[in-house]
Amino acid sequence: MENNDSPYESFSDNQLVGYYLFILSNIYSGKLSNAMFGEIECLEDIAFRRGLHCLWHSKNVGSGSQFM
Repeated sequence: MENNDSPYESFSDNQLVGYYLFILSNIYSGKLSNAMFGEIECLEDIAFRRGLHCLWHSKNVGSGSQFM
């Protein structure tokens, strides 16, 4: 996903990673639906462009992200 208009672009690196972990933990605890994995992939893409490696989901679940 290449979306430079994402509201996540304005997040600091710490906010981006924190939100990534927050969403993942809430998906796996059942508070959020699996539909939120789309947001996880968006966050992973933004992190990758920043040189961060938020790929836990892609590596461990196999979402089909291009960065596996």
